Amino acid sequence: MGLLEYFIDNYVMLYELIGLFAILGISTLLSSRMKRLTISIVVLLLLESVIYKLERWTQTLTHLSYFRPFFTATLYTMYPLILMLLILLTETDNFSRRSLVLTIPWLVSIPIYYSSQWTRLVCWYTQGNHYQGGLFPKLPYFVFGFYVLVFVVQNIRFFRSYSRMNRKISRYIIIGALVGVLLYLFFEVEKDYSEIFTASILLYYVLVYIHMAKMDPLTQLPNRQSYYQDLKIDTNIITGVISADMNGLQSLNDNLGHEYGDMALMVVAGVLKHHCPARSTVYRVGGDEFMVLCRKLREPEIKTMIAAMRENLEHTSYVCAFGYAMCGSGVNVFDAIKLADSRMTEDKIALKQGSL
Repeated sequence: MGLLEYFIDNYVMLYELIGLFAILGISTLLSSRMKRLTISIVVLLLLESVIYKLERWTQTLTHLSYFRPFFTATLYTMYPLILMLLILLTETDNFSRRSLVLTIPWLVSIPIYYSSQWTRLVCWYTQGNHYQGGLFPKLPYFVFGFYVLVFVVQNIRFFRSYSRMNRKISRYIIIGALVGVLLYLFFEVEKDYSEIFTASILLYYVLVYIHMAKMDPLTQLPNRQSYYQDLKIDTNIITGVISADMNGLQSLNDNLGHEYGDMALMVVAGVLKHHCPARSTVYRVGGDEFMVLCRKLREPEIKTMIAAMRENLEHTSYVCAFGYAMCGSGVNVFDAIKLADSRMTEDKIALKQGSL
């Protein structure tokens, strides 16, 4: 396998990966952690493509090279690792207990793969360089499938509170990649999966980047831009709106500093998001202003949501004024927003008078 042959065979993948690597350098919306993870994925994909070509080269030899079992085991190991790093892209914690548990199937499978030439558990090669299936030849596919399933669930969880368009695009990326892998398997096409990985990761990165552009960096809630977009997209399924405004933010900023004000906003945002069901979304639309778009929720459910938010806020040092309005019966979503804002203002005045 020559360098020129490798370059020609992998030109599209190399073109995409190098471009993604360059874009990372000018990305301002993603955290340094997300950038590091993406760079790690890029490096692994480049390494995987080289190992795949080397493994293919060892297949052409008339006698078994012991590099071939090593290359095969390495490829089996790398595919789940790439998926695990993709899963971490949408995780909030660097090393949560859940993340550590997820590594167990991968860690257990590594010694099985690398010892398989002697134990014959997964696969082995004859001295004539012929592939032979072991006791568990499908193990790499089961391990890989497990991480695909976790990746799908993670993305459903990550995007469930956001617009239907985000969810549709994420499904397209995942399903498209799976269809490609299944086509290769079904028709027994000897093809490197790194091209599918690269295309999927590039699309996924673009989706996550656009998603982050619509997030408030302080509270990690969707921002005003996202709020207006979702209003337009989900107009027909929004059944109610909630307007919330935090009391005393200006006083915190003036007397204790903006650091305390930022901390207060994060606490309040966390409470609002915690009590917001999957079909609804909380947005930070201003300094201390929040809006909730309720999709397919009835009035009793919205009242229960507000009551839970108020009750939880009582365990903090912060207070919010609330107002809500329902859509329908001649009231469109934009009229409901005005009514909710008006009721929130009334509640804010009542709270101030009650504190005097």
